[in-house]
Amino acid sequence: MLDFQQKLKFLVNLRQISLGKPVGIQFKRTKILRQASNIESRSLSNNKLMFKHVLIAEDLDSVNIAVTQLLGSLGIKEIENTQYCDQAFLRCKKAELDNNPIDLLICDLSFKQDFRQEKIENGEELIWKLKKDFPALKIIVHSVEDHPTTISRLWDSEKIDAYICKDRNGMQNLKEAIVKVYNDEKFLPKSLKDTLKQDNIVQIADYEVRILKLLSDGYTQEEIHVKFKKEGTYPHSKSSIEKRLKDLKEDFGARTNPQLISMAKDLKII
Repeated sequence: MLDFQQKLKFLVNLRQISLGKPVGIQFKRTKILRQASNIESRSLSNNKLMFKHVLIAEDLDSVNIAVTQLLGSLGIKEIENTQYCDQAFLRCKKAELDNNPIDLLICDLSFKQDFRQEKIENGEELIWKLKKDFPALKIIVHSVEDHPTTISRLWDSEKIDAYICKDRNGMQNLKEAIVKVYNDEKFLPKSLKDTLKQDNIVQIADYEVRILKLLSDGYTQEEIHVKFKKEGTYPHSKSSIEKRLKDLKEDFGARTNPQLISMAKDLKII
């Protein structure tokens, strides 16, 4: 924009031209207009860029509305909402096929089940599947889940770019996270960083989590062996699976597999 002095000079030049002053003054007028154009261009170029296409995967209407309003305040125009994980996955697929890929996913972890049969049951499964197909997709977890093990597992997996809890500072943290993630930075609020510094967080490998999850789903060790072998998951020998379970029981102080599964659920490992 022109400052006061520039505007004044501009008006004087126009007045001189209207009175028949030498045409050389026209050069000054042109120069001022060019300066105004340059100033305006610089102003536009200084505006912060932002994600173009964002998908919110959230089953609560109130949260969907609040996050949508927040995105709008950041100048994001194309915002999609879904309350189902399967639909979120399909939306990402369709957007890619339409050459209008989703830049950012803001995703809850827990979704209340209803009459629909979902192949992808929760946000964590959705994140893993999407990252496999769309490794460049930016993902922010926005969840009420604040258990250290859950946060640590997702953060250490490097599949997510930010983790925000739905608390009294949640929206402000989410706004900061969106800006940081757009600039290729990771973001974790200080409160969660402090949580992850706790010494009593149980850390186990993804392979071991998978074994525990399959056991909790009713698989026998023999069936896990067959499944891993078919998938090409290593190690898949029965002796390796048995040893991992033995080590886990020792680590957790569990005497039986059912007790181990119960403890793993209590600790939000599975």
